[in-house]
Amino acid sequence: MLKKYKSEKGITLIALVITIIVLLILAGVAIASLTGDNGIITKAQEAKKKTEEAKKEEEKQLQNMLDKITSEVPSEEGYNNNKNVNNPKTTKGMILIKWNGTDWVVCSKDDTEWYSYDSTKKWANIMLSDGKYKEGKVREGQIIKENELGSMYVWIPRYAYKIAGEKNIEVTFLKGNTNIDKEGIEYTTSEDVDTKTTKIVHPAFNLGGVELSGIWVAKFETSGTNKDGKAVGNASSTSSAEQYKPDETTIAKSLPNKISWRHITVGESQRRSMDIATTAKEKYGLDYTNSHLMKNDEWGAVAYLCYSQYGNVPKINSVGNYNSYWYDLYTGQGPKTATDEGWYNRTDNSHDYNTENGILASTTGNITGIYDMSGGSWERVAGYLDNGNSNLNNYGKSADGSIKYFENGKLNPNYEKLWNKYEVSEEERTNKISMGDGTTLTQNELWDWNKREEKHQKARLRITEEIYNNMKKHKGIGVNEVGTTFSFYAPYGDGKNGQPWGWFRTVAQAVVGKEEYGRAWNNDLVLIGHIVCPFVLRGSYCNNGTDAGVLCSNITSGLSYDRYGFRSVLVI
Repeated sequence: MLKKYKSEKGITLIALVITIIVLLILAGVAIASLTGDNGIITKAQEAKKKTEEAKKEEEKQLQNMLDKITSEVPSEEGYNNNKNVNNPKTTKGMILIKWNGTDWVVCSKDDTEWYSYDSTKKWANIMLSDGKYKEGKVREGQIIKENELGSMYVWIPRYAYKIAGEKNIEVTFLKGNTNIDKEGIEYTTSEDVDTKTTKIVHPAFNLGGVELSGIWVAKFETSGTNKDGKAVGNASSTSSAEQYKPDETTIAKSLPNKISWRHITVGESQRRSMDIATTAKEKYGLDYTNSHLMKNDEWGAVAYLCYSQYGNVPKINSVGNYNSYWYDLYTGQGPKTATDEGWYNRTDNSHDYNTENGILASTTGNITGIYDMSGGSWERVAGYLDNGNSNLNNYGKSADGSIKYFENGKLNPNYEKLWNKYEVSEEERTNKISMGDGTTLTQNELWDWNKREEKHQKARLRITEEIYNNMKKHKGIGVNEVGTTFSFYAPYGDGKNGQPWGWFRTVAQAVVGKEEYGRAWNNDLVLIGHIVCPFVLRGSYCNNGTDAGVLCSNITSGLSYDRYGFRSVLVI
């Protein structure tokens, strides 16, 4: 019995040792499988994270879908019955701000002082998260100093309008993305009406077939800096060439008291504007948003609101330092004085946007409006003449050529909603312009500076008038509805003293070289005709004095130039 007992006891100890060893091995394997880069716990954590991310992405996509449905289906959602206007539509990255008299202050959607589109003319302002503060991480009541601001935008609510008289546009705000006002009256979207008698929904509130409750417009002309903090797209005091070029750190900003970004083609202006909500959206904190170069009809929407009971016709931003070359065009500046709109050099901050002089250049007459729409730099807008000219291809693309908005003289269908198209005559479109004597010239041949005969001037006037008349089909852009004359561009004289060119309203003026400008309300320039310049400009330039204004229109080839800037629009 004893021997047997000892034998059983020995076997049990060996088995126990073996069991322990096996357990340790298994534990080691288990621990190894649970931990480490490929461990079960790590994988479980990653799976949980991916599940949460997928859930957020799903929720985001669902919200995007709901937003899209809301935009495409008529809805009064978002209309404020107390303020009789649509609440500003916001998204991630946007920080609501109001002016307290000395500073910008973070506020909430429920703050009754944020905006009021009535006789107080207090338009809603936001800043993006590209400044010191980030949306969601800033407290209500936080004071925002000027050097802390993110890019600023102003809300333009959906409205219908009628040309009520000289310098008088009657505006009615609409509910949500519908065509109905607070009284239940429904307005037409057809542009085949006389807007002097019939009120219509402004066409800027339709983006590619989607009806909008409003748009966010950049408060200032675009500015930008390179990695060294130098203002890009500016000329210098000694050369009209670009002084500092943008680099990989440069993004489009909308800030006060900055040097405006010129020396940029129209195609690159569009690309930089689109980047705000695409490739560079993380820098702005944005999520579901469309951004683009301001369209011509969107410019018109702001201009018309200026001439309504809810806005103010701005005076000129006339700051443009001059020393043989124009340079240092600062954003958000006011006129020289309330009665003098002549240009001047900026030597201090006495005309900044928040000063007594500065607010004269605002679309509200106070600090809540949009600036630089009269003077500053001529501004590129996304509008073009559909004449097939080669400059559509040459300059209607990004700087690196990776994005081509125009190919073979036609707009790429993928970008149709981002550009306003204006029709031209059949002879201009087919590039066979009649001289009236049985001969024809191409577009480039007609605008050869050697072509100075009366027949050439007649042809230039005729094709320009065709463009002007075609523009009547497009309401809300601030050309035909608010003016009755236009001018075309032509060479004149004998050509012996250089290459003189000028703007003329009649053939007789062009033959003798007597310039006369086309005009809209407030003496604003209407300059249309130059066949190799298919892109539209607005607002005029800092040294144009009383000729500048929100209704000014002009044309350009689209090339980079030291007097042409741009601004962006955001749509949610």
